Amino acid sequence: MTTNQPTNNDGPRLLAFVCTADSRILSSATMKVNCAALGEGCRLLDAVSTNDDAKFESLWHDLTTSGASIHAEVVVALTPDSLPLSMLFHGMPLHFGADEGKFLVTLCSGFRPVSSGPDEVARSRAVLNTAVDSIITIDHRCLIYSVNPATERMFGYATQELLGSNINVLMPEPYRSQHNTYVADYIATNKPSIIGIGRRVTGRRKDGTEFPVHLAVSEFAVRGEPYFTGIVRDLTELERVQKQLLQAERLAAIGQMVTGLAHESRNALQRAQACLDMLSLDLQDNKEQLDLARRATTALQDLHRLYEEVRSYAAPIHLEFRECDLATIWHKEWENLAAARKGKRIELVDATDSQHLICEVDVHRIEQVMRNILENAIHACSGEGTITVSCKEAQCGADPAAMITIADDGSGMTQEIADKIFEPFFTTKQKGTGLGMAIVHRIMSAHGGWIMARPFEHGGSQIVLLFPRRVAIRNAVRS
Repeated sequence: MTTNQPTNNDGPRLLAFVCTADSRILSSATMKVNCAALGEGCRLLDAVSTNDDAKFESLWHDLTTSGASIHAEVVVALTPDSLPLSMLFHGMPLHFGADEGKFLVTLCSGFRPVSSGPDEVARSRAVLNTAVDSIITIDHRCLIYSVNPATERMFGYATQELLGSNINVLMPEPYRSQHNTYVADYIATNKPSIIGIGRRVTGRRKDGTEFPVHLAVSEFAVRGEPYFTGIVRDLTELERVQKQLLQAERLAAIGQMVTGLAHESRNALQRAQACLDMLSLDLQDNKEQLDLARRATTALQDLHRLYEEVRSYAAPIHLEFRECDLATIWHKEWENLAAARKGKRIELVDATDSQHLICEVDVHRIEQVMRNILENAIHACSGEGTITVSCKEAQCGADPAAMITIADDGSGMTQEIADKIFEPFFTTKQKGTGLGMAIVHRIMSAHGGWIMARPFEHGGSQIVLLFPRRVAIRNAVRS
């Protein structure tokens, strides 16, 4: 014969309820808990007890009348055969109304209550001071009450500059002008739009730059006064990586499609080329028809080159870094483009400050970069002109870098063209696929640098490239 003995409820539990102002349960999330006292329609306060029930009732009254949150330790029996369990009781308002007030209550067990002794205060300060994310507290007037060191690093302000300032200094327009209204509306209506809901927003640093952040806001009260704490996470690096992954997926799909298309088309192109070669032999005495056959051959070659360029653009970039003098690269490519300059009077002017521009690069890929840029500059200069290459010391983040500017005095470009020049398949030439500068952009990004185009103020165009002196990761495949 056995007897049922009361049992403990080991392990963490988290229960949630939505209650009315008289603590009657409207809905619950008490999974795997068979407790009639915690069912819908029951009064939650009847199921819990504290060392001072009168005080607890007073706290509940403050919650239902003024919205002051409750944090207390209570005792509740979750099942008929269990021992009473100590749980942390947290209550907060969901909706205020004359007869429609709703309140969220959570009960959790298995977690050590936080003490308020000196050791706990020291630990809490250590958490704030070492947190990677920015943690900011403001009052109901939107004035900054406290910040942690991460806030200084993220936004560029000193703590003393922020304390007492309006939180909107960390926001761009139009949020800067509207934020006080948002907070005032919440305090008046108690209808949250962001509290308890994390979302992506835009932050503004002291220098005016804007950047993406994730913001999570919570509310608490001290002596009846509401305060709000925001945890801000910088999403700049995360979004950069996400864009890279998305771009890699798109390029992989393009590469797979083009490879298959080129494979299936190769036999057809070869048959067409063979037929044109045989036809050309029969048309030796008919110059007009022979010219048409040659044009058809050129079109087939252009189609094959298009397949290869698209496949090259979509393929992963494998870089093998070694130290190299960048000046030797553009001088070499200038000589290699002698055929493109034939019959033209175009001069290359080397206006660099230093005779040696040593950077760690993939020489083959940077040759490709310089060849594309110089070829475009030659095309822009038409019959005659000057192409000037200059270089100066620069910074890539916190690392030393070289900034190279290649300027021509040719036909120039509009700002609209400059904004689109690195987009795949965009071209202003009658011939070409529009992938040359898109490939150049990928190569520079894979080197950890950047490239930009802009109209030259005196006519012509400028291409600016930034090369890090040293690379963080050597000999890696870059998407």
